[in-house]
Amino acid sequence: MPVEVENWYKSIPVVTRVYLTLACLTSGAVTFEFVTPLNLYLNYRLVYEKFQIWRLLTNFLFFDRITIYLFFHLHFLYSYCRRLEEHYYHRRTGDFLCMLLFGVISMLFIAGCVYDIVFLSHSLVVMVVYIWSRPYLAGVMLGFSLMFGGVPAAAVDMIGIVVGHVFWYLADIFPRITNIELLKTPSFVSALFPDDDIGVHEEWHPAFD
Repeated sequence: MPVEVENWYKSIPVVTRVYLTLACLTSGAVTFEFVTPLNLYLNYRLVYEKFQIWRLLTNFLFFDRITIYLFFHLHFLYSYCRRLEEHYYHRRTGDFLCMLLFGVISMLFIAGCVYDIVFLSHSLVVMVVYIWSRPYLAGVMLGFSLMFGGVPAAAVDMIGIVVGHVFWYLADIFPRITNIELLKTPSFVSALFPDDDIGVHEEWHPAFD
């Protein structure tokens, strides 16, 4: 059994594996009181005045303590990040990482300038789901959030949907219209994943075009 678990873990694409691992470790650390959510949430005042730079990252890693809700979130993170990385971004791991970074930077901007939110982890997962299912499953998630969590919960989903739609337009639609590629992965990012150059690259097709 341990060997099977190890093989399964190693089979997860690298970016999804790192994100899933950090999310699990963060939730475990909060559950067993090594840290509290107060140490992790996004607070720009503490970032600027106290140099607590880690908050720019940790707010994307904490979903919940170890509860049934955590497993729900981790299921979506694992399932759709893996599908995107394995299929949508086959042998383009650098592009997949830059997609997530686009989401992170955009959501940090929204949280700082447009809508105050302290944890953006769910929004980032909704963005991934939107890019995969455009817009079907993300719309269903938005409806459930509105029913059970009201407007504040729906706003968290909307951030992910809006950022996902903007990314999809800039990465897929805009280049087709103008032949201009605005979102180009830097070569040093691609160089982090040399295995992507092994084998034949497949043509990229959106999950739902």
